[in-house]
Amino acid sequence: MKTADVFVNIPVKSIAKAYTYRVPAELAYLGVGWRVFVPFGGRKVEGFVLRTAELDQEPERPLKDILAAVDEECWFTPQMIEIARWLSEFYLCSLAEIMRLFMPGKSGLRITAVYEAVEEAEGHVMLSMPACRAIYDYLLREGPKKKGAIAKALPEWRDDLEDWLSKMLRYHLLRKGYEAVKRDVAQYEKLVCLKTEVTPELLQDYERRKAQRHLLKLLAEQGEQTTTALKEAKVSAQTIRHLEEAGLVAIRKRRVLRDSYREARGKRRHIELTDDQEGALRAMMPFLVQQQYHGFLLKGVTGSGKTQVYIEMARRVRAAGRSVIVLVPEIALTGQVVLAFKAYFPDDLVVMHSRLSLAERNDAIIRVRRRQAGIIIGARSALFTPANDIGLIILDEEQDMSYKQDESPRYHARVVAEQIARLHEAILLLGSATPSMESYYRAKTGDLTLITMPKRIGDMPLPVVHCVDMRQELRMGNRHIISGALRQLIERTISRHQQVIIMLNRRGFSTFVMCRSCGEVIRCRYCGLPLVYHRSGRLLCHHCDVQEPVPDVCPKCGSRYIKYFGSGTEKLEQELRELVPTARVIRMDRDTTTSKFAHQDILASFRRQEYDILLGTQMVAKGHDIPNVTAVGVISADSSLNMPDFRAAERCFMLITQTAGRAGRRGLRGEVVIQTYNPDHYAVTCGIRQDYEGFFAKELTLRRELFYPPFSRLIKLLYQSEDEAKARAEAEVLIEHFAQAFAGQDKQKILGPSPAMIACFRGIYRFVVLIKTGDLPATQEFLRAEGLHLRTDVAIDIDPLTML
Repeated sequence: MKTADVFVNIPVKSIAKAYTYRVPAELAYLGVGWRVFVPFGGRKVEGFVLRTAELDQEPERPLKDILAAVDEECWFTPQMIEIARWLSEFYLCSLAEIMRLFMPGKSGLRITAVYEAVEEAEGHVMLSMPACRAIYDYLLREGPKKKGAIAKALPEWRDDLEDWLSKMLRYHLLRKGYEAVKRDVAQYEKLVCLKTEVTPELLQDYERRKAQRHLLKLLAEQGEQTTTALKEAKVSAQTIRHLEEAGLVAIRKRRVLRDSYREARGKRRHIELTDDQEGALRAMMPFLVQQQYHGFLLKGVTGSGKTQVYIEMARRVRAAGRSVIVLVPEIALTGQVVLAFKAYFPDDLVVMHSRLSLAERNDAIIRVRRRQAGIIIGARSALFTPANDIGLIILDEEQDMSYKQDESPRYHARVVAEQIARLHEAILLLGSATPSMESYYRAKTGDLTLITMPKRIGDMPLPVVHCVDMRQELRMGNRHIISGALRQLIERTISRHQQVIIMLNRRGFSTFVMCRSCGEVIRCRYCGLPLVYHRSGRLLCHHCDVQEPVPDVCPKCGSRYIKYFGSGTEKLEQELRELVPTARVIRMDRDTTTSKFAHQDILASFRRQEYDILLGTQMVAKGHDIPNVTAVGVISADSSLNMPDFRAAERCFMLITQTAGRAGRRGLRGEVVIQTYNPDHYAVTCGIRQDYEGFFAKELTLRRELFYPPFSRLIKLLYQSEDEAKARAEAEVLIEHFAQAFAGQDKQKILGPSPAMIACFRGIYRFVVLIKTGDLPATQEFLRAEGLHLRTDVAIDIDPLTML
């Protein structure tokens, strides 16, 4: 008898082991890596086969059968399984949690509940109630049905249907089952092809049937045609059917692989590589030739031509027959990178990110598996595309926080990329103008090879940067969001028919709403953070996505003196229109980019100079190369400095440097205005001077003193409970055990417990414990021995990017 160990695809932390099932004879071909349907807890669920075995005798306890295979071929390659096992061990999570990452939408299935009448329940007293009787009789007559079908068939009971179904389940009048169907519906097109040779004699026979004769000649001359193309050629469906009935043509189906970027075409220019670009390629080529893993950090100032290095290196890797993965941190940057690569690889790439439909992502995977495309571009999830023989992985803007997933499994794309590159003996290329402290330290100590590109293309100078002290602006009576210097820069730039980018590190129309009588701030009832006012007239919690109406009176004191404080992108947009009425303003933030191609559409309109000012949040700060932009304004540049986080200065420096780099990239020198309340802070002064080395030296000294990365690795533990005292006590027990296990070891430090920034979220109290370790494997083993990786009340975050 053949058995299979299956990990069920259920996002429950406590299910961290495989379950053994019997493999029916008709599924004997199943092996490691297949996705299957299995019965689990009364449901039909998806699972992953991790091991198979042959048993000589029946087991003591009868095994359930695997129900069916999900796919027509094995989904997981051996390399994918090996990477999944490593990540599961590293991030202290179940193997199933990691394997879910390798599937678009984390599951290939849609599981829905169905209700079925229990025949033996006939005569139950509840069936005397009209609603119960109607529901029961319908299901008895029609068989198992979904809730939506029941509601449609019995509209008179629709409003209370949920309650009735619950009661009928409780009294065993109904039974609840589950059915799983594939979420991806394949798309096909019909092809009409000849079944016989078209001879002059055959055409003579169809002399009087001109439409059919025309179709025969068309197929003979041009080969098989889609029914869509034939319809455009004025060939009717009836004509096709007559020839099919005569046995002269056949109709077959062919799968259509969807590609939302099919029509995208980049403009290819003749480019003479700079000495810096040539040097970067020379450094990497030996490792490509030897098919040997090596990690590189490409540190190039904004506008130095890093993208062209990516393209040239990808050309060499593809010429060697190997695959390439290119990661960008934001979906907003995907379109620009796709266009750049399309100019050189028009039909050899696929795009993977969460804004694409599940069907589009699945079709992209099929193209990669069939080797119809060898370059994968996308956000962090593109790493999990099942590519064969990867030769190069690129992380553009490698310092970006978006590469870290903030839900379980809390992986960082840089860690995953490095492990994949090692397994495939590939080149790992990290690119940035402002590398993360950790990556630059690794390059300085020789763990990565550092490649520098200190000059802009064409030796264009870096922009002139002006710092505005907003405290002084206030003393001068300017209460606007926009300083006098920035307003003058905007007016001057627009008068020259050039464009401006303005970055504000906030969203919304106003930061918060407060009562001026008692000082009460209107807060989210779930997490306690201030609600943000939007011009739609609603208060939104950007953490919980909760909406509330704006109160007419203060909920605390009853006063009508409600005032809006702070500034968001909507309010800034309004102020820009008032201060510079001639300017055409377009806004790009989370609220204006909800549709699939919203980022691309906004940037394309701005690039076509349909707007003078692009206003947005951090998504406008990185990577964009727009020729006519000569001015940049950074508002609230130092807001991150007020966050209780050791990376606050690093974020502030990077934001200033990256945003300033958008100005003056094509022949015109840029000008930048930085607005700040902390003009003397080293993160601000170094950012204004574009002085990465100076910032790195200052920050490194502080990190060394405080034993923060890159001198340690961090693990954040979030304890959660409805009982505040219990959450704190559980955390204190762990701290006590940690102190005992690592007594006297300088490289193991533990802090806490301290209330999380959102100390109570939807009635759940949260406490943070922070571990600083110089021996990560030993600490991981300790946490595993404590069983923390199996607990649902503790969230484990290895290498967290925020301490909040």
